[in-house]
Amino acid sequence: MASNLECVGLAFDNRDDVQRLIADALGRADVLGHSGDLTVHRWQDPSGARIVVATRGRQVVEFLPSYAGTPGPVLANVRNANDQVTVADVVDDGEKIGAFTAEFEQRRLLPPTPLGGLATVVALGVEVAVHADADAFATSDDSLLSPRSSGEPDEPPAHYVEQGWPWPPRMAANSFISYGLFGARENAEAYARLNGTVLHAARKTVVATGQQFIAARVHCGVFETDVCLPAHAGTVDPAPGNVIAGTVFLVASLPQLPPQRKRGFLPWKR
Repeated sequence: MASNLECVGLAFDNRDDVQRLIADALGRADVLGHSGDLTVHRWQDPSGARIVVATRGRQVVEFLPSYAGTPGPVLANVRNANDQVTVADVVDDGEKIGAFTAEFEQRRLLPPTPLGGLATVVALGVEVAVHADADAFATSDDSLLSPRSSGEPDEPPAHYVEQGWPWPPRMAANSFISYGLFGARENAEAYARLNGTVLHAARKTVVATGQQFIAARVHCGVFETDVCLPAHAGTVDPAPGNVIAGTVFLVASLPQLPPQRKRGFLPWKR
């Protein structure tokens, strides 16, 4: 399983290197806003790789890897589910067509009442595979709704036979399940199972680290999102028509909430 940092070309072998990256980034970051005694900063590399950092004074309280993706879904009822994760409805023409949980870049700055608007959703591909097309995905184990080790019987239940449904149950090539919608809100996380058709993809090089990652625009049935993948040596870049499938970590942003102050947070300059 890849780390969130690895998915955007910001992976390091030790904690000291991560801390140095954060310190350097804070010297050139935008200030997204303030929440009580917290200041929320966002640094962006020319590649689009991002880090969102919350500080209290000179202490780093939390940080979130992200990416400058392209706006896609229109959201409604955006509200914090717990101290880490935000829940949102996906709407089309005012009708709810889906929902998900994610870590929002502006989570600390959201008002107490739900809001909505055009959003950017980024899926960090922590454990995904790339399939040649929808047919290849449909015959792979990655399309199974439950893994083969889950104990499901080899023979279909009677009601599956009566309805003519396929067995074992499989997911479509463009499909999406947000795990954080199930269970108690206080335990919600930002992971999801995403299967999506690639519209286009590009390899990115992070100026700050020299590392590469892949950003692929995919359609997962409910909305379009940018899936960010580690680019290891020998990695074959996804192409249009491929299907990316697996477990992702969702990060979202609301572009209508602009930075309160542009680059140059002087106390962090080195």
